[in-house]
Amino acid sequence: MYLWANLSSELKAQITTCMDELYQRLDLAERQIPQIPNKVARRDLLKMVRTIDAAMLAADQASVECRRLHRETLRYQELVQQAQALVTNLEQHLTFAALLNG
Repeated sequence: MYLWANLSSELKAQITTCMDELYQRLDLAERQIPQIPNKVARRDLLKMVRTIDAAMLAADQASVECRRLHRETLRYQELVQQAQALVTNLEQHLTFAALLNG
């Protein structure tokens, strides 16, 4: 019983850490968007943020299910990978927009 409880607390910490990291990256990117001088690029970046928010919400909901089941589900892993790819893409677009107008 102790080993099961220990594994679930480690899994909970891992899931929480992963989601916190994604939210920190997204928050940093959101704070950089208003600094982009091009209105069209800024609008497109905000659209990307809304898409990422939806993906993060789905990953959050899946993480609750993982904590309830005491294991990572395949759906959660796929949603986190998708959210990570979207955030990375947003960061790359931010860099590109800053260089174009820099």
